[in-house]
Amino acid sequence: MTRIMGLDVGDKTVGVALSDPLFITAQPYETIKRTKAKLDIDRIEQIVVEKEISLMVVGLPKNM
Repeated sequence: MTRIMGLDVGDKTVGVALSDPLFITAQPYETIKRTKAKLDIDRIEQIVVEKEISLMVVGLPKNM
């Protein structure tokens, strides 16, 4: 079953949340400590494959 992934991208970490298979709720999944862009993207890609992500939503903080 597919899921939706939410990303909260910050300067030091990337927060990852995943929906349940029915797209009703989302729960925190992992916090990725940012190092190199390539390693960060590789980890996100691993989660996408493992959890069968069909849609990704990226937050854009406006007032931080």
